[in-house]
Amino acid sequence: MRFQVLPGFRDFFPEDLAIRRAIEAAWHGAARAAGFEEFDGPVLESLELFTAKSGEEISGQLYTFTDKGDRAVALRPEMTPTLARMIASRANRLARPIKWYCVPEFYRYEKPQRGRLRAFYQWNVDVLGASDPASDAEPIAIALDALRRLGLGERDVRVHINDRRLLARTLRDLDVAPEQDAAVLALIDKLGRDRAAGERLEALLGAARAKQLLGHCAAYPLASAPELGAVLEACREYGIDSALVPDFGIVRGLAYYTGPVWEIFDAPRELRAVAGGGRYDDLIRSLGGPELPALGFGMGDAVLGELLAARGLLPATPPRVEVVVVPVTAELAGPARRLVARLRAQGVATEAPYGLPRIGKALKAADAAGARRVVIVGPDEWADGLVVVKDLASGVETRVRVEDLTER
Repeated sequence: MRFQVLPGFRDFFPEDLAIRRAIEAAWHGAARAAGFEEFDGPVLESLELFTAKSGEEISGQLYTFTDKGDRAVALRPEMTPTLARMIASRANRLARPIKWYCVPEFYRYEKPQRGRLRAFYQWNVDVLGASDPASDAEPIAIALDALRRLGLGERDVRVHINDRRLLARTLRDLDVAPEQDAAVLALIDKLGRDRAAGERLEALLGAARAKQLLGHCAAYPLASAPELGAVLEACREYGIDSALVPDFGIVRGLAYYTGPVWEIFDAPRELRAVAGGGRYDDLIRSLGGPELPALGFGMGDAVLGELLAARGLLPATPPRVEVVVVPVTAELAGPARRLVARLRAQGVATEAPYGLPRIGKALKAADAAGARRVVIVGPDEWADGLVVVKDLASGVETRVRVEDLTER
């Protein structure tokens, strides 16, 4: 019987894991450079924690089961409920603003497609206890910094940004009943990818009101959104300008957003959103935490990997070792391993071949492993306290005293 990986899950062979690690390194670097602290939580939580936030219907999108203690539990599909629970447990002991980030694996029982998997890694960055426009702008700057570290500049991506307060005011100005908000916002959110969304919006609101909304989507009414204007100005102060695109069609699917909302796309909009987030001032309290203004974003590895591949920016697999120590005779295998231990103690990735391969074969294997140098331990040289160091790039061989042997 042959087993295969489950649909929507991935095996990470060394070259695949190297890509994920490079992405994660950019995420960690950008977050730490901005003074964020890393946190994590359990992969398994009470199912009620997620239904309290998103409603009972979310259960169909989760990996759920009843554990041996007869508890309804779920593999985490996101981190915000866990974050709220953790903040609530220490609310009075945490200095404000709280700037946390994490890089967990999430699980969602959805139909796998390009850029969307059932198990994926996601970078979450959250700020709690701050309401200044700069706190909305900084996460955008951090997200773009991570992309820059991976080689993606403002020519490659765009930040499409909106404000839920403007959306709410617009719907009230058009006399849209509050009970229609969810349906209207869902259609606005689909305008860019569903040709029939405009027709359904007209059927729901009538031609005149639908035309006004579609007009806002075509030409963003920035003069009517002073709060967003302040965030855009803060973004420019962080050095972001050309990548910003005010976009009335950005809604974000979750109903809990209360202020600026944004998504990062590749410039030609060929892929799903690379990242998305916004302000959610009421959510922490609704999940049992304190009343705290809050905002954050998530950036997944699946779409980002697709974008890096499309731009030819996937990181190369790093060399497996830097130095290989090759004994010429069986009697020198022990001294060779002692040299391996010495170099490893200096922080050099070093190995010696198992067994006693011929020198030519050992050199080819060292080159294939990405080694820069081979240290050859021969009987004549060893008797004189020497080894031969061969530079694999140039082919130059140098005799070096054993006590002087370093990674250089």
